[in-house]
Parts: sequence; structure tokens; C-alpha cells
Amino acid sequence: MLAFRRILAFSSRVHTYLLALYLFFALLFALFLYFPVSEDLVSFVTLAQRLLGWTIFLEGAWIILASIYQVFYSRVMCLQPIIMTVLRMAVYFAISIVLDILNKIILEGFSFGGGV
Repeated sequence: MLAFRRILAFSSRVHTYLLALYLFFALLFALFLYFPVSEDLVSFVTLAQRLLGWTIFLEGAWIILASIYQVFYSRVMCLQPIIMTVLRMAVYFAISIVLDILNKIILEGFSFGGGV
């Protein structure tokens, strides 16, 4: 029981580090929208963001499912890993949405009034 909780705490830490790494690549991507760089570097950063995004999502799903499994295994409900995982996932999705909006505005421009 204690070993499983330690594994859960370690997985939660890894999830935090993955989010920090995603933040780094998101900052790189945002800077690439302003500064001219090669297409190879942009494609590498985009691929790294995709891989990290899926890894963050799957790791978060594993933490939530493992926390639910822990309830049946030890009859103790630890809400902190679940709440922190949901918050980290919300931060990840918010950053992804902001980057998509920025990318769309930079590449396609902004029109007010929905012109023709």
C-alpha cells in the first residue's frame, strides 16, 4: 500500500516535470512565431510538443486511474494527486489553446467584423 502511494507520488512528480518541459517547448514555439528560424527546427519543436502532449495526457490518465484503483486496494482516497493532475491537465490545455490562437493570428491575420 505504501509502495503504491510512493509510485503514485513519483508519477505525479514526473507529470509536473513533463509539463515544465512542455512549457519550455511552448515558449520556443511562441518565440519562433516572432523570430525567423528554419523549418526543420519548427517541425522538430512541433513534433516534440505533440509527443509531450500525448505523454502528458496519458500520464495524467494513468495517475487518475491509479488513484481510483488505490481506493479499492487500500480503502483510502487521496484526492491530492487527482486534483493536481486535473490542474496540470487544465494548464496544458490552456497553453495549447493559447498557442493555437497565436499561431492562427500570426499566420492568417485578424479580421474584425468577418469581412468578405
